[in-house]
Amino acid sequence: MRIIKLFKNHVLALVCAVALIVISCNADLALPTYMSEIVDVGIQQGGIESPAPDTICAESLSDLELFMPEDDMATVEAAYSEPDAEGIRTYVGSEAGRAEDGAVSDAISLPETVVLSLEQGVDASSVADSMTGTLDMQTVRSACEAGIIPKEKLVEAASAMSDSMGSMGGSIVKQRAVTYVQQEYEAQGISLTDVQNSYLASMSLKMFGLCAVSLVATILTGAVASHTACTIARDLRRQTFDRVMHFSPAEVGKFSQASLITRCTNDIQQIQMATTLFIRMVLMAPIMGVVAVMRVLATHTGLEWAIGVAVIAVCAVVGVLMGLTMPKFKKMQKLVDRVNLVAREMLDGVMPIRAFGRQDHELGRFDDASRDLMDTQLFTNRAMSFMMPLMMLVMNCITVLIVWAGSHGVNDGVMQVGDMMAFISYTMQIVMAFMILTMVSVMLPRAEVAAERVEEVLSTQSSIKEPEHPQLPAADAPRGELVFKNVSFQYPDAREDVISGVSFTVHAGQTLGVIGSTGCGKSTLVQLIPRLYDVTGGKVTLDGIDVRDLSLSELRRRVGYVPQQGMLFSGTVESNLKFAGESVTDDAMREAAAIAQATGFIEEREGGFGSEISQGGGNISGGQRQRLSIARALAKRPEVVVFDDSFSALDYKTDARLREELERTQKEAAIVVVAQRIATIMHADQVIVLDDGQVVGQGTHEELLRSCPAYLEIAQSQLSAEELGLTQEEIAAVMEGGSR
Repeated sequence: MRIIKLFKNHVLALVCAVALIVISCNADLALPTYMSEIVDVGIQQGGIESPAPDTICAESLSDLELFMPEDDMATVEAAYSEPDAEGIRTYVGSEAGRAEDGAVSDAISLPETVVLSLEQGVDASSVADSMTGTLDMQTVRSACEAGIIPKEKLVEAASAMSDSMGSMGGSIVKQRAVTYVQQEYEAQGISLTDVQNSYLASMSLKMFGLCAVSLVATILTGAVASHTACTIARDLRRQTFDRVMHFSPAEVGKFSQASLITRCTNDIQQIQMATTLFIRMVLMAPIMGVVAVMRVLATHTGLEWAIGVAVIAVCAVVGVLMGLTMPKFKKMQKLVDRVNLVAREMLDGVMPIRAFGRQDHELGRFDDASRDLMDTQLFTNRAMSFMMPLMMLVMNCITVLIVWAGSHGVNDGVMQVGDMMAFISYTMQIVMAFMILTMVSVMLPRAEVAAERVEEVLSTQSSIKEPEHPQLPAADAPRGELVFKNVSFQYPDAREDVISGVSFTVHAGQTLGVIGSTGCGKSTLVQLIPRLYDVTGGKVTLDGIDVRDLSLSELRRRVGYVPQQGMLFSGTVESNLKFAGESVTDDAMREAAAIAQATGFIEEREGGFGSEISQGGGNISGGQRQRLSIARALAKRPEVVVFDDSFSALDYKTDARLREELERTQKEAAIVVVAQRIATIMHADQVIVLDDGQVVGQGTHEELLRSCPAYLEIAQSQLSAEELGLTQEEIAAVMEGGSR
C-alpha cells in the first residue's frame, strides 16, 4: 500500500505508537481477567483467593497434615511460620505456591476438603472396613494418636475420596477448600466481610490503575498519530506544490489546473485522515486481536472454535462489501476533479456567463457533475451502512453461542461463570478488532487512490530541466543579445511543428516586433525565451549561451516576461512590483511604474504603492492591471523584455507614451513585442511576420509594407492607405506579387 510508504521517514513515531498501543491493549484486555476474578473469587469465594489461608491455627494445620503424604506435609510446613503465643501460624511462603496450581495449594486443598467433611460427619467404613458408625475429626485424631488408624490409611482414604469425584473433583475440592478457609477465619475471629471488601477494594484499585494507564497510552497514541499525520501532510503539500511550481505548461495541461488543485488539497487531506486512522486503528486492531487471542488460549475454556466462526463471518461480510464499493471509491476522486473543474470554469467565466444569460445552463452543468458525485457517494455510503448492523448481528450471535456452550461447562463444573464472562469479553475484543479494520476500510481505499494521484504528480518530471553543468556568459560577451537559430517547436503528442525554422537576432537597445494572425504561434515563440517550453529543433541563445545551458534562475533573472493576461497577486502594489525579490529597490520600482504609465493611477489610490490589490487584481481595471504587470517585469531591470501582446488593453495614447519611455530608458535591454496592432510595432527596429508558425516576412515596417502581403493585409485592416503612405497601385503590386 502506498499509505505505508509514507511512513518511511517516521519509523520512530511508528515504533512509539506501536509500543503505546501494546501498553493500551494489554491494560484494556487485563480488565476482563480482573472482572472474572471479582466474580469467581470476590463474590463466589468471599474474597478468598487461595486454599492456603493467610493464618491458620497450629492445631488445625496438624489435623490437615494427617491426610498429607510426607512430601506435601514438608511443603506445607515450610510455607508456614512457627506458632505464635496464641498458636497461630502465618503463611510465609511464596505467592506462586499459593496460586491456583501452586505446590502449597495443591498439597492443602484435598486435606481441607476431607477435614471439612469429617467435621460434618462421614461413614467410618470409608476410612477402614472394620469400623462402623459415623466419624468426626476428633475421633479420627484420637484414633490416629492411639495407633488404631495408621496415617497412611488416612492418606489413602483422602485419595480415594478425590478419585470418586471424577471430572468435577477439581472444582468441588477448590470450593470445599475455600469453605474450610472461611470457617478457619471465623474461628480466629476474622470478619469474612472485611476479607471480601478488602479483596474487592484491591481489585478495584488495580482496575482503576489499568484504566488510567490505558487512558494515558491512548492519549499519547492520538498525539503521536496526529503529529505524524500532520507532518506527512505538510511534507506532501510542500513536495507536491514544489513539483507543480517547476512544471512547464505542458505538465500543467496534462493534469489540468482543477486536478492539480484537488491533488494538492483534497487528496492530501484524505491521506492525512487515513494516516491518522492507520496509526490509531489499523495498527491497534491486529495488536488487540493478537493479545486477545493469547489471553483466550490461556483460559483453556474449550470454546476457542467460536473465535474461528466469528472471524470467518466477519471476513465474509467485509469481503462482500469491499467488492461492491472499491470500484466506486476509485471513481469518486475523478468525480471530485470534475466538480472542481466545472466550478473553476464558472467562477473564471462569470462575466461572459452573465453577459450571455447562461446562468441556468451553467448551473445545470454543475448540478450534473455534483449529482454524479452524490450518486457515487450515496452508493458507497449505503453499502457501508450495512457494515455496522451486520457486525452487531455477528457479535450478538457469537455471544449467544458462547453463553449456550459455556453454560454447559458451568453446569458440568469444568468452567466458572467468571471465566465464561472473560471469554465473551475477549471474543468481542477480537471481533471489534476486525470491526475497526472494516470501519477504516471505508476511508483507506479512497486514501489509497488519493495517494496514487499525489504520487503521480510527484513522479512526473518536468520537461524543463536544469542543466547538469550550468554556464554563464563570458565577461566580454554582448549583454542583451537574443538569437533564434532555425528554431522549431512541437507540442507534446502533436504531429506537426507549431514553430518551424525561425531565425532572428535582437541586440540590446533594439526592439523586435512579432505579428501575425491569431493562432500562428506568436505566444509560443516568445515562451521559448524564458524556457516555459524547450525548443525541439534549433536553439535559442542569450548573450552567446544556449538558454538550455543557463540555470533556470539565472535565465529568468535576465528575462522580463509580461504574459497576455496580467495576473496580479493579493497584497499591495509594492509587493506586486517587487515580485522579483529583494533585488528590486524602491527606486527601481518607481522608475518601472513611471515607464509603464502606472504612477498616475497608483498615486491616486489611497495608500499609493501601499494600497491593497485583491486576488487576481480584481479591484482594478484591465488596463491598470496590464500596466502593473509591465512595471513588474521592468522593475528587475532584465536584459531581455518580452511583451506577449501586453498592450492590448491600453489606449493608443498610453500605448504611444509607454513605447516612447521604453525606447528612451531601455538602452541596455533587448525588447521583443508581440502585438496585434500595427501601431504598436511599426517603429520597431525589426519586425517578423508569422503565418502557420513560419516566418513569411522579416524587416522594418516600411520594408514589409512593400514586400510582405501578409503584413500588408494586417496593416490594411487597421490603417488606411494614406496612413500607410501607399498608393493603390503599390498595394496591388504587393498583393499581386504575393499571390504569385
